[in-house]
Amino acid sequence: MGNKGGKVTIRTVCGMPDYLRCGLSVEVTDGVITKVRPADFPDPVDKGACAKGLAASQWVYHPDRLRYPLKRVGERGGGNWQRISWEEALDSIVAKLQGLAAKYGPTSIAWTAPILSNLTGGGYSRLMSLTKGTWVDWWGCGDAAGPCADMATFGSPMGERYLRNFEDPKFTIVWGYNPAVTVHTFMRRITSAKKKGCRVVVIDPRFSETASHADEHVPIRPGTDGALALGMIHVILELGLQDERFIAENTVGPLLVRDDNGFLLKEGDLVEGGNQQGFLVFDESTGGAQPCDNPAVTPVLTGGYSVSGKKCRPAYQLLADMVQDHTPEKVSEITDVPADVIRRLAVSYATQKPASIYRGWGLQRSFYGDLACRAINTLAAVTGNMNLKRPSTFVLNARPFLMPGGPYTSIPLMSLCDAIAKGEPFPIKAIWCTWHNLINQMPNTHRIIGELLPNLELLVVCDLFMTDTAKYADYVLPVASFFECTDLCRADLEHPYLQLQQKVIEPLYESRSDFQIAVELGRRMGFGEYFNKTEEQYIEEILASGHPTMEGVSLERLKEGPVMAKTLDRPQQLATPTGRIEFYVERIKQFGQELPVYIEPLESARSEKAESYPLSLLSTHPSNRVHSTLVNITSLLKIDPEPALEINPVDAKPRDISDGDVVRVFNSRGQIKVGAKLSQRIKPGVVNIIEGWWHEQYIEGHLNQLTHDEINPVQQRILQANAAFYDVLVEVEKG
Repeated sequence: MGNKGGKVTIRTVCGMPDYLRCGLSVEVTDGVITKVRPADFPDPVDKGACAKGLAASQWVYHPDRLRYPLKRVGERGGGNWQRISWEEALDSIVAKLQGLAAKYGPTSIAWTAPILSNLTGGGYSRLMSLTKGTWVDWWGCGDAAGPCADMATFGSPMGERYLRNFEDPKFTIVWGYNPAVTVHTFMRRITSAKKKGCRVVVIDPRFSETASHADEHVPIRPGTDGALALGMIHVILELGLQDERFIAENTVGPLLVRDDNGFLLKEGDLVEGGNQQGFLVFDESTGGAQPCDNPAVTPVLTGGYSVSGKKCRPAYQLLADMVQDHTPEKVSEITDVPADVIRRLAVSYATQKPASIYRGWGLQRSFYGDLACRAINTLAAVTGNMNLKRPSTFVLNARPFLMPGGPYTSIPLMSLCDAIAKGEPFPIKAIWCTWHNLINQMPNTHRIIGELLPNLELLVVCDLFMTDTAKYADYVLPVASFFECTDLCRADLEHPYLQLQQKVIEPLYESRSDFQIAVELGRRMGFGEYFNKTEEQYIEEILASGHPTMEGVSLERLKEGPVMAKTLDRPQQLATPTGRIEFYVERIKQFGQELPVYIEPLESARSEKAESYPLSLLSTHPSNRVHSTLVNITSLLKIDPEPALEINPVDAKPRDISDGDVVRVFNSRGQIKVGAKLSQRIKPGVVNIIEGWWHEQYIEGHLNQLTHDEINPVQQRILQANAAFYDVLVEVEKG
């Protein structure tokens, strides 16, 4: 509970929306936060906190923080508000929610909340479950292409961990990633491995903060990472450096694919009533097709065969055929990476084992980012540079807490506009928005304001500040910071701890925690019996799974400090249709992407459109905030005071642009004005604006007026479509 008097030090967890969950040791004097430090962990390498977490107390005490509930007066976005009580706000909102649900159906009420096995999002999850509302799955806001690739390859949206999960790698590629800014835990691992002799290569169009710590930086043309991975596979196969045993035992490589329809050959194709999940390989010893799970077979990886009159080839052969023309010379023309560098990267990755890849979010933010990530997954599979060990974890009793009324509907974030503007696939008429600055973070701002808002009958925003999204709300509710509420922070796959986020101060002003708000809503909606316990009582329920991984874990134990996860004593089971690593994905054969083919970016700098808009625009992550969170903190603004366009002098000179000049950045969708920052650290032909700035911080416009919301149907088929924030062409001119 919060401290009211004297001086105490409380261990809690950083609740910034980067989900890194760093431990914080917070000194509180007479109920006021006076110092924030990194907290200890069982493994010292996990101790650490970034400037964002350490500056969060300034966020809590910021003079512009919302202090009481507000109701819109006049037109949306007009800036006129009326102060109201919590009782009036909640009563009015509940009446409107229930009226809309009765008129349009319960799924017309959408919730943008983080659905984790904890209280902050868990309270809203309970409401959705009980009211049968709709959860807006936010992954598509730039973070879904990689998970799409991993769902296709591994059957898990977080399968990319297999590429980097090595204790002491000898060679590491940091690919489209800047963990020195975004994931400090990873950066500590990378620098630790480098000190032990690991060679580190960064592939990125920018000479990033991470690149400055690497042995080599490889500047690449944006959106061409998949071609580079395929070129590396070409070299590896040409030199015979592939790991054929790993391929045969763990991947779809030996599985036979029919020439006539491109589907995997199954026992049911040969025998009427046969097993349609019985995948076949060609056995070298018997000279015939055999079930792939027969331990006695010696499957071949190459060649062409006829099985009961059906011509087929192993999936590995199809991959080898596809990469045949991806020579280093051809790939160099696509990527701008020299052919000799492609060869050297390929040989190093295949021979300096174990070799790891930190596959970042940057390379997936092109329209075909899922293909690029699949190509990199395939590169790791072909060389056997994967650790398929099941990660340490906790098995919580989360589902009864999150879904007491059963499952609810979900909608991908990128489908939200169509649901609101067109009623497809079903109408959305109200949004409860917490933990997400929709208008600031979603692509194609003009459409959000022009089509989304006019068709919404209710928008409620819970936040600490009057954000870009809150300005357009009907009701704005002041929410408590993570320092002002209790929560359970489960381990993720890279930070294997269960931690208690302890309240260190009481909520300021009239703010309430998201969980408390959900409780009050639930009671007003007639679900009081599901919201009748304290935060700590619900945490105890979540902990009480009885699973062996939870042995010795209790609320009282967590109050003493974090608990490290235990390893599960069962082998990893891949959830793909074949149970294997799939670089050949049968279920997307209809799209011509069963193999991770290379396709030029949607807005390619070598397309006809580039004649008018020749520069590729990136919008990379900030180093001193989390997206649009902390954008108003004075101490952080001293480091990075305003939006700027990063541009290479090679591109600035013919445009008569000098450092500090105001420039107009534009395309057919919109324009913005910012100051120019000339830098050799960015590749010619590429410009960059750090994302997350609020609208009023630009001279004119907003970054996402330049971006688009085109939907990739393959991503939609596998998981959900991803916003292609880095697949954008612009022109820049002075003034």
